[in-house]
Amino acid sequence: MPPPEVSVVIPSYNHGRFFARAVDSVLASSFTDLELVIVDDGSTDDTLQVLRPYRTHPQVKVRTQENRGAHAALNLGLSLARGELLFVLNSDDAFHPDRVPRLVERFQEDPGVVLAASWIEIMDADDGVLGIKRGPLNLPPWPPPSAGPFLSALGVLELALLETNFISTTSNVAFRRSLLDEAGLDFLPLRYTHDWEFILAACRHGRLALVEEPLVRYRVHGANTIREGAAQAAGEMRFEVMWTVCRHAAALCAEAAARGRDADDLARRLWRSLPRFGCEALLDELLALRGLDPAPPAAYDALLQAGHPFRHAAVAALAAEP
Repeated sequence: MPPPEVSVVIPSYNHGRFFARAVDSVLASSFTDLELVIVDDGSTDDTLQVLRPYRTHPQVKVRTQENRGAHAALNLGLSLARGELLFVLNSDDAFHPDRVPRLVERFQEDPGVVLAASWIEIMDADDGVLGIKRGPLNLPPWPPPSAGPFLSALGVLELALLETNFISTTSNVAFRRSLLDEAGLDFLPLRYTHDWEFILAACRHGRLALVEEPLVRYRVHGANTIREGAAQAAGEMRFEVMWTVCRHAAALCAEAAARGRDADDLARRLWRSLPRFGCEALLDELLALRGLDPAPPAAYDALLQAGHPFRHAAVAALAAEP
């Protein structure tokens, strides 16, 4: 049987209430040459019961695993996917019926595009619409770190992503298989920013496209990972944000300079743009540890280790910030 043009991967975990709506939104797509790969990451609610009827669907492939985290479920699902274009949908979100064909069309129009996203319709737990996220144009997650000028003012999507993850969610990510097979990318073990890190890494292998239509529905509810409110969780999230943008900042700016942007202007904008949550000294340290080499040094990536003393001190400092 020939592979489908598109694979959609759903990593699921304890979203039994929303799971069927996510799956049905894919199967109702106006684009039919697709498969759906579901990986349950050790759910303890009724997700597996809700999943049972879909196991016999001809377009659906199901795997289960012990709880290992969203990044591990995504990587397993992608390893099972056969399509040339790969979409992700979280198990509490939903696709617009035209999302897949509109993004497939964008890939077909421009072979240089390696990752595509769209505007986002934000909804509540009961499907009520809360607003539209229009890429970098509105609804930033935190105040700007300085008075600018910012990278985003240059109108380059790849540079604007160093300020904030305006793609916002893994559900808004579609990409070419070449990012896995040729560039060797995968999702890193990050709790809060695995999507952002993957997107920034992808930007080093081609262009990002943003379709200016709300083609994915992102659900805001009390169990969203990003809404965990304790100080320790806030410190962990802020550390991951800073680690992620510093991992790619110098390389993306160097590539922009190689394409004709003024290097000194990029350096000024970079410092004013990167999130630092009141900890400028920490931002300086992370940038210095990352260095200017195209690939991050092993010592920098080691900062992700839970017991690393640098990470421990950084999380504590960031947790103390308002």
